[in-house]
Amino acid sequence: MQKRIIISVVLSVLLIMGSLGIISYLSVNESIGRSMQNRLALANIISKYIENILESNLTRLYDISLSGRIDLKDGNWLPEKKALKTAYEYSIFTDRIFLLDLEGNVVLKYPHQEGKALNLLSIPYVSRALSEKRQLISDIYTFKKTGRKVIFTLVPLRNKHGEIVGLAGGEINPANYVFTQVIKSVSTGDNTSIELIDSLGTIIASDDPKRMLTSSDHDEFLSNLIVKKKSSVAICHRCHSEEKEKKSRTKDMLAFSPLSIAPWGISVREPQDMVFAPATKIKEAFLVIGIIFLGTSLLLAIGMSRSVVRPIQSLINATQRIAKGYLEEPIQISSSDEIESLARSFEHMRVKLNESHNKIKEHSIVLENKVMERTKALRKSRMRLSKLLDAVITAQEEERKRVARELHDETSQTLAALGMSIDIASMAMEENSLTKEEIQELKEKLGAALDGINIIIKDLRPPIFDDLGLESGVRWLLENHLGEKGIEYSLIVTNGFKGFCRRNGKPGSAQSKTELMLFRVIQEAVINIAKHTEASNVSIYLCSYNSIINIGIEDNGGGFDVKQILDASDRDDNIGFGILGMKERIALLDGELYICSEPGGGTFINVEVPVSSLGVSDA
Repeated sequence: MQKRIIISVVLSVLLIMGSLGIISYLSVNESIGRSMQNRLALANIISKYIENILESNLTRLYDISLSGRIDLKDGNWLPEKKALKTAYEYSIFTDRIFLLDLEGNVVLKYPHQEGKALNLLSIPYVSRALSEKRQLISDIYTFKKTGRKVIFTLVPLRNKHGEIVGLAGGEINPANYVFTQVIKSVSTGDNTSIELIDSLGTIIASDDPKRMLTSSDHDEFLSNLIVKKKSSVAICHRCHSEEKEKKSRTKDMLAFSPLSIAPWGISVREPQDMVFAPATKIKEAFLVIGIIFLGTSLLLAIGMSRSVVRPIQSLINATQRIAKGYLEEPIQISSSDEIESLARSFEHMRVKLNESHNKIKEHSIVLENKVMERTKALRKSRMRLSKLLDAVITAQEEERKRVARELHDETSQTLAALGMSIDIASMAMEENSLTKEEIQELKEKLGAALDGINIIIKDLRPPIFDDLGLESGVRWLLENHLGEKGIEYSLIVTNGFKGFCRRNGKPGSAQSKTELMLFRVIQEAVINIAKHTEASNVSIYLCSYNSIINIGIEDNGGGFDVKQILDASDRDDNIGFGILGMKERIALLDGELYICSEPGGGTFINVEVPVSSLGVSDA
């Protein structure tokens, strides 16, 4: 009871703690979700701010067309130069602004730089903007000859008639302080990383100057998000060079927001431990409180249970004395509650038990007589069971006889008729490709099949056993299974055994059934010797003495571990069932079967069956 009280209290406490734990778990997950959404919101804000900067500078490029003085064919470049200068001032195009015709030729640039004519059509971003005639902001592009890195901003260029005559473009230095200033203006922790990344995974701007113009971690993942214009919050590993030097990889929470007007995106990365720190502290606090609460409840439960269990334990000890037969000692419990009432009831029971003890002794004699009667009834039931098993075995043997008879009377005749049909076919097909030799070969195979069927028939139920009895059947077994394999054998039959076998051996009689069971036991032993023992000599003797039929089977084969085989059969290991079948058959005859064998020492089987099992007397 003490254990049940303690377990009940502990389970109740655990149930309360589990409920609180679920609530805390949901709250912690909600807190984590808010933290992740806050980081994503920060990335969105930064991306929107950078988009505003890009849009204002794209407007400056569009203003070139809106001046209404663009004409690339009039030979007067003063209006175009003035428009370029106006667009260049207060813009982020620190490298230069240029005008392209529809063939990709640079027709004008500001600030003006002397040099040979340029054609930018080989640059993929320029060729795409010309073919699609739409605005375009490129990734970081590197000129192969100079290694200079730029970002192209291109918009359609329209003349004073509103026709598209080329492109107005600006080159942005990736190291432009504007993007970096926007990122650094955001107040974050020391371990928080904010980066502007293009669709190729190259970092345009970062709060860490060392990472600018380098390849971003997880560039394929981020590039895919930029292409799909999809925001995301995920957990990733930090693989920076600094971390590699420390030979460690920390988990980060990555919030990513793509830009809508440029193939770029903003990533905000912060160590997972910092983001989840409040939730972790809540979990640890809950665990400590839970342990303290559980320990206090356990101590309280133990104290309460002892005050209840001790009187009950005294009462249990008293009842155990009564159960052992000590009825003289009275039950005394010092308590003033329901337990005292229970003790008085047990005391009353003790007195009644003492009075009825003598009556129980008187009834025990009557009970013993009933037990004897029940024992006799069980013996009769066992005899009935033995008869039922005998009936089952008899039915099995009758079925074997039936199968043998059908094979002999029907199958063999059918195969013989088939042989005759083949003879006739051989004469009828002399003119065809089928030759007589082939037909003769089929006939020989048919004869072999007939021989095999005859062997099966004899194994199922040797006719010689039914015709000439047990001794002849055993001789047939030895010759068929041992003699044909070159194994020497000897059979010794005493006159007493022959006398018993000659008495009333009619089919269906008790003697016939007993002889059949003995034959099956000998058959099982002989087949096992032929298959498994590699014996060269086998001896069998059949005799009777003192109303006992005795059968001995001995071979000089390899032997086996009898105990191991019987244990394996008990475990249903699919071995040893033949031996068990022999034992069961002999047990039905109220006989005994003994097996003596060891590996390498041959095997001796001895069978002893009472003569009464033959259904005849010894007289």
